[in-house]
Amino acid sequence: MQWIRGTPERHAAIRRRAAHGGTRGRWVRAGVGRRPARWLASGLMELLIHLFVGLHIVGIAALLGGFLTQMKAMGQGTARFVPAMLHGAATMLVTGVILVGLHQAEGHEVNNVKIGVKLALLIVILGLVYVKRDDERVEKPLFGLVGLLTVANVFIAVLWT
Repeated sequence: MQWIRGTPERHAAIRRRAAHGGTRGRWVRAGVGRRPARWLASGLMELLIHLFVGLHIVGIAALLGGFLTQMKAMGQGTARFVPAMLHGAATMLVTGVILVGLHQAEGHEVNNVKIGVKLALLIVILGLVYVKRDDERVEKPLFGLVGLLTVANVFIAVLWT
């Protein structure tokens, strides 16, 4: 039988469970017909959340970077939606939905109004970029609207608490 030693936070959790008939003492038996340790599942979930936050930021960078690289062309009237913008918006949508699901699975409160507003903005961005992706030129106001909505989405994420 293998015994492992936990962290002080783990010890406190074990003591709380011991009061309700759970594991006793400072030492925890590893494996032996039990569900995976809660701290392991929590650590894995935390890792997944951080991974998808990073991918979400990569999507924002692709969308905003594609917009910024076309700013000079927008001034000349030759701006177009580059593939990076479409892929960035799609990445933001997929990772955002996954992040909401992971946060809810963790038991965290999710601000549904904030998520709904961000989702609506992103669907508009994705729709505009998708429909106009093959056009050689995109009108200045339309192209500027995509940039404005992208920046608004970032500020909503950061400032709306």
